[in-house]
Amino acid sequence: MYFSYYYKSLLTCVPSCCRLFLSDEQKRLFEKLSMYCDKYAEQIPVTFVLGFYVTLVVNRWWNQFVNLPWPDRLMFLISSCVHGKDEYGRLLRRTLVRYVNLTSLLIFRSVSTAVCKRFPTMDHVVEAGENQTVWGLITVLCLVIFVKSLYVMF
Repeated sequence: MYFSYYYKSLLTCVPSCCRLFLSDEQKRLFEKLSMYCDKYAEQIPVTFVLGFYVTLVVNRWWNQFVNLPWPDRLMFLISSCVHGKDEYGRLLRRTLVRYVNLTSLLIFRSVSTAVCKRFPTMDHVVEAGENQTVWGLITVLCLVIFVKSLYVMF
């Protein structure tokens, strides 16, 4: 949207400045320059450059999405490797999963401004952990980061 506004204003200002402020010799030089640029602009199609740019942006976004730390795999690994149906095994699995969630939250705090605003200090993290499960917060934060990255991309 802003690009379109700047582009339109530039298309309005450049010809006006050329008509008002340039001498006849400078106008001829500017016309030769514009014809030179137009001749070489036909060699590289704009659609090719635009397609290359869109591919670059989408690949960058996809790499960011793929590299988000999803704690699910580690939680499945913990549940399969830490044995025990007694209270000790259950508490050990729960504690390890809580550490994984806390680690994910700390990573998101260092990467995302939205998460950093939600949890500016460790006291806010502790307070959120006391009020509700951290896993729910991690899921919401992953979705917030995903939606914000979509908004930035488009």
